[in-house]
Amino acid sequence: MYVGEPEIQAKRKILAVLIDECRKSVDAIREFSKMIGDSGSVDESYLKIKNAAEDVKGYRRALTRSLAELGSMIINKEDIMRAAYQIEDLLDLIEGTAFRLKQLTPERYSKYGLNDAFAKLTDRLIEMIIKLNDMVKMLQINPEKAVDILPGIELIEKDIDDTYRQTLVDAFNNVNDAKLYILIKDILERIDEISDLVLSISDSIMIVSIGL
Repeated sequence: MYVGEPEIQAKRKILAVLIDECRKSVDAIREFSKMIGDSGSVDESYLKIKNAAEDVKGYRRALTRSLAELGSMIINKEDIMRAAYQIEDLLDLIEGTAFRLKQLTPERYSKYGLNDAFAKLTDRLIEMIIKLNDMVKMLQINPEKAVDILPGIELIEKDIDDTYRQTLVDAFNNVNDAKLYILIKDILERIDEISDLVLSISDSIMIVSIGL
């Protein structure tokens, strides 16, 4: 089927917004990682995460307007919007998790040996979201190849899930302060939710790639 130049330009414009959203996701999770074990950078990193979340909301609103203007020129509008809203949810989830982490000084969890576990979980989240970013970039280069990145994302999600469960057990066995345990448990559960959401977004991106 022949694809005209206006449609090609329209797709590039739409995909550029998704790429910008994912780039902000990478920035946000890197700032979240800086908050682990370093109380000095917590406030600055949290502010950057909040700003990234606001930027993504702006990108999503711009995407909504663009899709409305383009009308039938883009046939998989619903799939694209679903992915955009999910990325917005991802930033909100990272921001909410960072807010909770901000209430927890590194000294309070490192004495229970949890610093390494938190660091590993956030490092793996960075890898996972970078792969998601690569997957979205591939939509502009070669949409058929985007699916090849998905297995790597799935493997990282499984590793995060295993680490999350073991860390939860370790915290339950070692943390004797009930309020502290509840906060640590909440943060760990949200980290696991972030990885689940990234996997769900990658599935949505795969569906988008099929419609391009």
